[in-house]
Amino acid sequence: MTRQLSPRSTLDVLKQDAKRWYAALRAADAEATRRLEAAWPGAPEDLTLRDVQHALAREYGQADWKSLRAALEELAIDRQSHAERVDAMLRHGWDGDVVRARRIAARFPEVRRDSVFTAAACGDVDHVRRILLRDAGAAVRTSAPHGWCALAHVAYGRLDAEHAVTIARLLLDAGADPHFRFDDGWGNAFTLITGAIGQGEGAKPTHPQAEALVELFIARGADPFDTQALYNTSIVGDDVAWTECLWTHCQRVGRTAEWSEREGRGLGGRIKVGTLNYLLGNAVSSNHLRRAEWLLAHGAETTTRHAYAQQPVHTMARLAGFTKMAALLARHGAREEPLTGERALLAALMAGDERAVREQVVADPALLHSPHPLHTAAGHGNAAAVRLLLTLGAPIDAEDHDGTTALHRAAHANAVDVIDVLVAVGATVDVRERKWQATPMGWACHLGREQAAERLAPHTRDVRALARSGRVARLEAVLVAEPALASQLLGGETEPTPLFCLPDDDAPAADVVRVLLAHGADPSVQDGRGRTAEQAARLRGLDEAADLLAEPSRRARG
Repeated sequence: MTRQLSPRSTLDVLKQDAKRWYAALRAADAEATRRLEAAWPGAPEDLTLRDVQHALAREYGQADWKSLRAALEELAIDRQSHAERVDAMLRHGWDGDVVRARRIAARFPEVRRDSVFTAAACGDVDHVRRILLRDAGAAVRTSAPHGWCALAHVAYGRLDAEHAVTIARLLLDAGADPHFRFDDGWGNAFTLITGAIGQGEGAKPTHPQAEALVELFIARGADPFDTQALYNTSIVGDDVAWTECLWTHCQRVGRTAEWSEREGRGLGGRIKVGTLNYLLGNAVSSNHLRRAEWLLAHGAETTTRHAYAQQPVHTMARLAGFTKMAALLARHGAREEPLTGERALLAALMAGDERAVREQVVADPALLHSPHPLHTAAGHGNAAAVRLLLTLGAPIDAEDHDGTTALHRAAHANAVDVIDVLVAVGATVDVRERKWQATPMGWACHLGREQAAERLAPHTRDVRALARSGRVARLEAVLVAEPALASQLLGGETEPTPLFCLPDDDAPAADVVRVLLAHGADPSVQDGRGRTAEQAARLRGLDEAADLLAEPSRRARG
């Protein structure tokens, strides 16, 4: 190792260093060559900028460029002011970076001791105790950036797995409010209990000491009928531990009736159903059998309608093909809603009742013209149902009102078996729906459905999706057969050509640019904001790709 990083080192500076070194090597500079041999004796002869970046990382004692970037991120903390570090610490429990906050806590003890808020977030019990001894009022004050009290930083913090309960007890003894809550901006009350339990749409981790914290909060007066916590846990997985916990606490104080009330502050939706029934709707739509069984045992009604879809939950289970769920609801008294037309066909289809499906199609052949049954079967990954409909004559490329096809639905669901069925019988692989102008491969790549993307990649000619996902070999094969696709124009403000559709990492982005340029892609095209592909890449930090995009214009000028 010949170099050391300093607090002034930045990624931009190192990128420029690598570019200068690369240029010197291409010019056969002797000193640059000796430097490479010292840093990386086994370097390949046909060097790329990526290789030079690797050599530079080795000079700094790092295994590779990725490790060097990680080390730089560590040093970025050193360049922050004390106030910036404190802000990062106090944000980590809601909209911040837990990893960075943990690094700050480990390296900068003065941040942990900045205030009762940072001490509470970091688990510095001794400092919290010292502050409260000289100023008990600190327990009730709030801080920027969220207006939280110290107790909220305990509940929502994820840095302390050992002292949270002790600190919470100290704060409560000093007068902290166990009823503290804040609004998330959407009219939802987030409480201390909500924070400790976590989960929800952001899939926030549960606090390491959540059970003891929740017990403490409730013992000190927090409301166990915590609707936001009930909602958060109902959309993550089929586990009723927290539902049972909150119910038990409500039961001890005679408040379980609130779980069934249709008015008031229970969980709602488009229609007033009561909290138990609302949660049952979530359980049915997610096919959470354990949760549904618990809710039914505690008073949820099988006759209820889903709070948003506004249809009976038993019917929802039937139309989704959740046969075990439908049977569970039936055992608890659900009556089968008479279904006709398309809904009857879908129920039979998803239940695997081939005879009933065939009888309904014979009686009303027009049922096959609707895309809904095929799309629903594809979206639920039901390959057998898809195969049956296609056998009976359902149009394979039938579109809904947005131009979406069954193959789009299968990609969204990551349903590789359905994709195999649809592709094998000739589904149009590269149809673009009208809302986003995306193909099924585009959906798979955008949504991170990697298995679906792998299945679709050998068949697609969607150069945008192939470029964005860095599938260089397939992209090359498509462009060899049809070079004009390298400059394919589509409407839209930000991605008029494939050169604007690059991966997020510089190295694969550069590989994609090389292939596109080799097949005639035009780097001079501008997007709706007047930016070229080079400028767009530069803004994303894709410097190697941007340099490649700049070369044609430099040659034209020179």
